[in-house]
Amino acid sequence: VVTNLASATRRVHKENQSLEARLAASTAEVDRLREHLEQVRRDATTDALTSLSNRKAFDEELDRACQEGDEAGTSLCLAVLDIDHFKGFNDTWGHQTGDQVIRYVASVIGRLAAMPRFAARYGGEEFTVIMPETQLPDAMRIAERIRMHVAGSPFRVAQGKELLTVTISIGVSASLGETD
Repeated sequence: VVTNLASATRRVHKENQSLEARLAASTAEVDRLREHLEQVRRDATTDALTSLSNRKAFDEELDRACQEGDEAGTSLCLAVLDIDHFKGFNDTWGHQTGDQVIRYVASVIGRLAAMPRFAARYGGEEFTVIMPETQLPDAMRIAERIRMHVAGSPFRVAQGKELLTVTISIGVSASLGETD
């Protein structure tokens, strides 16, 4: 009886070890799948050229920010930014330089409109910044700071020594929640 119990105990112990190993492997696989899903989600909402959020993410965030602002009765500002005469960069220096210009402007926007603001590439050479709980004068100061930084920092064309000055136009609007 003791021999049979010892044998059965060893067998159960081995089965438990096997089950624990399979559970650990399954847990690791679930973690890998979860990480992969999160990466796919990030890729689906990130603009590949600029690494800013894309239009899909902007649309979702604007809906969310408007709803939160309405519920809390707080202000919400939106800035729309457009690179001036962008077609000229592509026509004169080519699309590679046009992409450099877009990346440059996006990097400035990303730095100067950091969290809790939400910056996105809206399309082509247009960008947006959602500014929750921000009053219009503050939003206008942020937009002006971005505009001045872009215009005040010429950069060199990749193929040559020519410096380009980029300018942007910005519109800013405000919503004051349900109190309006």
